[in-house]
Amino acid sequence: MGEPILAIDYGTCSARAALAVDGRIELVREPASGSASWPASVFADGDNLIVGTLAERRKRIWPAAYRGEIKRDLTRDFVVPLDGRGYPARDLVTAVLAALKTEAEQQIGGQTLTRAVVTVPASYDPAGPLRRMMIAAAEAAGFVDVDLLAEPVAAAWSPLDGAQPEPGSLMLVHDLGGGTFEGALVAVGADGRHEMLSHAALHDCGGRDLDQILFDEILGLYGPGLEPLLNPPGIGEMYQTTASRTRHELLDFARAVKHQLSDIASVEDVFSPAGLLVSMRRERFTQLASPTLARTMACCQHLLEAGGYTPDKLSGVLSVGGCAHIPVVTDILTGRLGVGTDWPTQQIYTAVDPELAVVLGAAAWASSVSTRRTTAARPNPVLQPARWDIPGGRATMVRWLVEPGERFDAGAVLARVRLTDGSLFDLAMDVPGSLIHIHADPGTPVRDADWLATTLPSGPAPLVGGSSVGGADLRGFDRSSRPSHHVEVTARATLKGHERDVTSAAFSPDGTLLATTSKDGTRLWDVATGRTSLTLTNRKSLIVHACAFSPDGKLLATTGSDRTARIWDVATGRHSLTLTGHRGPVYGCAFSPDGSLVATTGTDRTVRLWGALTGKSIATLAGHRGTVYGCAFSPDGRLLVTAGAESTLLWDVSVGEIIMSLPGHTNFTGGCAFSPDGAVLATAGNEGTRLTDTASGTTVATLPGSAQSCAFSPDGQLLATASTDDTALLWDVATGTAIATLTGHESTVMSCAFAPFGLLLATTGTDMTARLWDIIYTP
Repeated sequence: MGEPILAIDYGTCSARAALAVDGRIELVREPASGSASWPASVFADGDNLIVGTLAERRKRIWPAAYRGEIKRDLTRDFVVPLDGRGYPARDLVTAVLAALKTEAEQQIGGQTLTRAVVTVPASYDPAGPLRRMMIAAAEAAGFVDVDLLAEPVAAAWSPLDGAQPEPGSLMLVHDLGGGTFEGALVAVGADGRHEMLSHAALHDCGGRDLDQILFDEILGLYGPGLEPLLNPPGIGEMYQTTASRTRHELLDFARAVKHQLSDIASVEDVFSPAGLLVSMRRERFTQLASPTLARTMACCQHLLEAGGYTPDKLSGVLSVGGCAHIPVVTDILTGRLGVGTDWPTQQIYTAVDPELAVVLGAAAWASSVSTRRTTAARPNPVLQPARWDIPGGRATMVRWLVEPGERFDAGAVLARVRLTDGSLFDLAMDVPGSLIHIHADPGTPVRDADWLATTLPSGPAPLVGGSSVGGADLRGFDRSSRPSHHVEVTARATLKGHERDVTSAAFSPDGTLLATTSKDGTRLWDVATGRTSLTLTNRKSLIVHACAFSPDGKLLATTGSDRTARIWDVATGRHSLTLTGHRGPVYGCAFSPDGSLVATTGTDRTVRLWGALTGKSIATLAGHRGTVYGCAFSPDGRLLVTAGAESTLLWDVSVGEIIMSLPGHTNFTGGCAFSPDGAVLATAGNEGTRLTDTASGTTVATLPGSAQSCAFSPDGQLLATASTDDTALLWDVATGTAIATLTGHESTVMSCAFAPFGLLLATTGTDMTARLWDIIYTP
């Protein structure tokens, strides 16, 4: 079972709770009444605080020990007197929340609830004390992680009957609760990604105020019969208690009459303490309530005007709250009473249960908690801090869920932060590893630019000196003693069309196209037919050195002798971007696995990183002392290897720093490639081809023979090298044995590339051709 979350709508007069468990929503009903609406009331019984309906019943016995509408006490932040003892208002809220928590835990078989979503008025300042009080009250009730959710947003999440607002539309939430009114403009988003644009509130306009209107009306009509109880002739505590008890009972009686008038047009009932028969008609109540309710419409009118919206921009109005079912409320919203505004007739969205709309919406929002997380921005391969993108840019660290020194799995949540709107947000890692250090203590402000933790990913991660740090699982490359693979190689096609040396080749990600570069330009070939499908035109004097497809196959990067790299639209063959910055001819190029970066290398001894879609220079990596010929990203995009005339360097892409200089080569190195799992790095040069364990930087095999280029097969079992002796060789990676020699080129083989699927190899040479080879494993 997933983590159960308790959604709580703590209102002025009532509190409601619903469990979100494995996508199901279950209301938490009060044992004393069986209702999903618990009175937000407390009664002090000695050292105990009794809440809900039991408190309501006790108030008749001893009114001085009773308090309702505690939420209003929070705004005044004062000590509440109960039976001669003072209680901070927050402690009374905690008592109600703790009762909801206890009943919910019994409902799920005694499992402890640690996470809650508590709704709060939108008027609560995100940086103000009221939000902090609600969090503190919930934590004091026993919750560990507390989300805050604005009530209008929760209402927008509630299930509706009939018409539904369309994503992209503007909806007005009209929330008339027991103690306050709140209006809010909500931009309806797809999949519940609603955004509250603005809000306004009336703190003296709610169901309790309508109760008071009826109280005053009953008192005005039947005063003589109530006078002895409300103003007893005697003096002393007993008489004061009698008067207080009568006021409570009369207010409860007025509330009951109000609810009855929602269902029937005329009410006759007996106020038992006075033996008084009371009559009230709906028309009279409508007349009495209309001025108060008209204020809610004026509030909404002001809300629209302040936001620059006209009523015709609304898709409709969502009416929620304990008073939404009262007929006069609907009459005013639909304009039938001609009160408050001159709006056109509005679509009224109907909640399945208006009174429970906020808590049901909050529970639905809580069910989406797994989507409210972010993964670290490309974890670094060595001991470097990791950062996360945080919605809104700022948050407060709540707690770390993984301790330094502990390992974590891919997708694990490392920490939990509180966003500026009060909701919680999870910081996760998309790769397994170990947490080494934390750099933000609970309670400290954090930003999405901050480095919050030092992690060491498991798997192929390079380490200076090849030693393991923190007990991380660093997989090395193992030579195999098994017999080498046997393969059969067949020449499929010879691609002719270039008139100069063919310098490089690259397959598109879907394997349907092959790009080749030459001193006479760039061609795209249809792999199935072997025919040229597109020629990319350059200046005749331009020599094109290398090419690379973007991961989605829509772009092609090429490098040239004119000190630039170019980005081409593959579908149209049009040149879209020019990458300018190198001070000499540009040789190598590669796209990062996520397609966001392009790396280029050149004779100016630099490696440059560019924004693939913008062409903007991101970074210049300096460290080589000679021409840099080739480059390749690791499969996870964390590393970049660059091969040059005097060194081969491994870079941490995220910080632009050298991790290590790969040992072994002492002369020209032109080709480089990572194995598909990133565990092995191949570099090709005049002294042969070296296989290096990425995790440790140790050379695990040296393959003899001068080579211009190298490429791993998609299954990682074979390595192809392009040789200066007019051949290409296939090597068994695990054994380091040459298992096939590909002959056919009439001069130096310049490059090689495997297709992304199967075992199809392309080679290019100075004989002005590209060739395709089919490879199959044989027994």
